[in-house]
Order: sequence, then structure tokens, then C-alpha cells
Amino acid sequence: MQRTVKHAIKNRVSPYTVELLTHERNKGRSLRQLGQMFGISHERVRQILAKYSPSRVTFLAENTVAVKMGYPVRWLVKLRTEGIMNPTRPGGRWLYSEEQVRQLPSLVAEMRRCERCGELRPPCYRMFCRECSQYRKKHRYRSLSLEEKAEHREKSLTWRKKNPEKWKRISSRALRRYRSK
Repeated sequence: MQRTVKHAIKNRVSPYTVELLTHERNKGRSLRQLGQMFGISHERVRQILAKYSPSRVTFLAENTVAVKMGYPVRWLVKLRTEGIMNPTRPGGRWLYSEEQVRQLPSLVAEMRRCERCGELRPPCYRMFCRECSQYRKKHRYRSLSLEEKAEHREKSLTWRKKNPEKWKRISSRALRRYRSK
């Protein structure tokens, strides 16, 4: 009798623990990760979630999520490799929970911003929007930040000191071209 009472008290799970387990599982954590966090086996985590969890968590494969949301898979891969999104990978396939799928539009919109002006950029442009990339192509030096300009000046000066003859030839050639116009 005493053993069964101790066993019942020992195996009792608080509602707060169940809520934490469910929340972390919905975020995409694996059973092993949850077991390590709470100091129990992954099998016990599975049993607790099966018994006490009010709703089953559904996971979607990465390709399915990409098709459903209308994004290229490489965008999801980029979010995953940068550590912004943490899907689970139980059997070699990346799986996203419903909560993660709901967060995707805002994360993708933030990822697709132009690095210069902050406007949304088209999918074919990697870092900048159309206007900023055309401006950068035309005015390379002007589009550099102050730190990049200072670094460029330093490199130029060190190159001039190392190669004085070449610098003299280049500057005289440029001066002749400038005067001829």
C-alpha cells in the first residue's frame, strides 16, 4: 500500500509542467531536448504529452510549408541556417509546427528588406531593392558607408606606398585623359 502511494506521488505531474512541455514542443523542440531540459527520459516526455496534452501538435514538412505559404524552399533554409527558425528533424526531414508556420510571413518579410533603405525587395534581388542596387552599380564609392570609405582610403594609401612607380603612371595617364576631354 505504501509503495503504491509513493509511486502515485512520484509520478504525479503538475499542470504547469504539462503546459511548459506542450509550449516547448509546439516551438519545435524534440522529445530528447525536452527530456534533457526537465531531467527525464524522452519516453516519459512522450507519455506525459500523450496523457495530459489537450491538443495534438501537428507538424508539416519543409516542402509542404513552402508550397502552402508560396515561398521558395531556400528562404526557409536560410531562416533555419541563420538560427531564426528552429524546426525539428526527427527522421531526416525538417518539420515545422503550426506556431512556426504562423510566424513565417513576418520573418520572411523582415528577411526580404533592402539592407540600404529598408524597403521590401523583389525575390530575385539578394540584398538590395531595384533602386538601391542600380544606384550602387552607378556610384560604387558613393554608396559605401563611412567605415567602408575609411577602409578603402587606407588600402589605397598603403598600395600607393608599396607601388610608387605604378601609381605615378596611373595618375599621369588619368591626368592626360582628363585634360584631353
